[in-house]
Amino acid sequence: MTPKLCFSRSLFQRLKAMKSAFKGCLYGVKTQECILILGFTVSQTLDDGTFARVDDGFNVIKNNLPAGIDFCGYITVGSDELPGAGSDLKGNVNLSQNPILLTCKLEEELKATAGVLVEGIFREIPHETLEYSEILEKLCLLRVEFSANLLVEESAQSIKNFFREFEKKFLPRRLYFHVKGSDIFIGAQKGDKQVTVGNIYSQIKNDGGKSKNKNLRTLNLATLVSRTEHREELVNRSCAKIEFSCTRKLSIPLVLEGVALAPLEATSNQLHDLLTESLLRNLRLVEEGLLRGIDEDREFLLLKPFNAQMINFPHTFLCVWPESVDESNHVLKDRRRIFHKVFGLPPTKPFFRRPNALPQTVDVLLNTHVGLKGALPGWQQHLVQGSYGYYHYMQHNYNDSGWGCAYRSLQTIFSWFKLQGYTEKPIPSHYDIQEALVSMGDKPRAFLGSSQWIGSTEVSLCLEKFLNISSRIMYVQSGRDLADKGTELAMHFESQGTPIMIGGGVLAHTIIGVDYNRETGETKFLILDPHYTGAEDLQTIQQKGFCNWKTANFWDKKTFYNLCMPIRPIEF
Repeated sequence: MTPKLCFSRSLFQRLKAMKSAFKGCLYGVKTQECILILGFTVSQTLDDGTFARVDDGFNVIKNNLPAGIDFCGYITVGSDELPGAGSDLKGNVNLSQNPILLTCKLEEELKATAGVLVEGIFREIPHETLEYSEILEKLCLLRVEFSANLLVEESAQSIKNFFREFEKKFLPRRLYFHVKGSDIFIGAQKGDKQVTVGNIYSQIKNDGGKSKNKNLRTLNLATLVSRTEHREELVNRSCAKIEFSCTRKLSIPLVLEGVALAPLEATSNQLHDLLTESLLRNLRLVEEGLLRGIDEDREFLLLKPFNAQMINFPHTFLCVWPESVDESNHVLKDRRRIFHKVFGLPPTKPFFRRPNALPQTVDVLLNTHVGLKGALPGWQQHLVQGSYGYYHYMQHNYNDSGWGCAYRSLQTIFSWFKLQGYTEKPIPSHYDIQEALVSMGDKPRAFLGSSQWIGSTEVSLCLEKFLNISSRIMYVQSGRDLADKGTELAMHFESQGTPIMIGGGVLAHTIIGVDYNRETGETKFLILDPHYTGAEDLQTIQQKGFCNWKTANFWDKKTFYNLCMPIRPIEF
């Protein structure tokens, strides 16, 4: 039976940004109703102009991907040749797996053909494109923790042997998982009566499986290892050998942070398998990191995992970096450079730094524009690139109603730089902002602890002070003139992608996108309004217009405006 094929819209957005032809692998998640393709890798060009083995890139990052994401097929971009037809794929394609094949042409309008290779014959099949919000409805994010202390000899072969033996701890019969905040424990079960991931999530959240805030459903779990040995293990165990060795041994605190993407219909046994595989992938990365350290004759450093939330990717990416090593370290930069090449990403923005880590807890809503209506025919949307937090009046029990809107806009912009991996600094409080302005000589001492508002100039000064970020200030004579700035604002979101703080009179807002009609010159503005005073309820925020599209009439025609447009640093 031909599978239903679905592609993430972010995949095609990435393809539009590709400037040259390439071949690569497709990867995704298989659900009961479809094969959901989430992304692709890029095969590297060799010195002689030919491509490396097409599946090399995927093999490099397989253990970094969440469990549940696996190889699905191949992609060719910028060539009329169908993937699988060329000699470059011979020996790489297992025809019995009927791999998905996608071919695209590098034209102004992206043209894609998708199908499967059945017994060496390409069969085109229709495909659907899913928005991120539609993907969220099908999957659940699983996060599982495990820790232990290891003692291993400091040699490459000893480390390999040790980890092969240690993997036996992760045999299905020995692992149990506890869903945090509940009395639910998951073990390998026998029989047909099994609950699904969706059932478990609904029971925990008591919401019928519907997420009010339209974020990815998440289950956090802890790992329990059974110390009870099975009879066959006891019978087959031989006496331990006593050996004396002068070899140096390493005491390693092992910390694992497994991640998996599970279809909501996955059974508890499938859930158990995914959680186990997520820990094994993390364990393999720790082993690779230790072996690289020995090969490069580096001092042993504690390896700690984190899951990076990649911009414009519908999944996380597991990194295992040495602790206490600065992001500018050449070893980390070399590893990040490899990942950038595998995904075809430009080395101009961070994706794999520690600040890119998926937050353990989030106390504000993220990306409140997700789920709003898309562009109408003839219109082109240009949106903020990446994630941001929505900061508004009265948040965190702090009463700034009537004066704190620009402070909140600054916090939203700061959160963008934090969530994109440019900084690990905490979001500044109102007092922190006032203190920074006083220290720069912009405000008198009496400003500290006051309820005085700030404007776009002060926001730009604080970004420079806190993050060493420069900003462009755009001056607009009146709200009427903002309607003529559509192309400039669109260019900002395409080139910089940062939120814009706009101040006029005594009001401040945050612009996180524009919808521009090139034929008529009309512009709509995606506004994040910091004057909201209610609870963190996405539906209310969108329906009451605190995050929504506004026409040019939203701006006061008698008021001048200043726009603070932060410039993103070029670094990775």
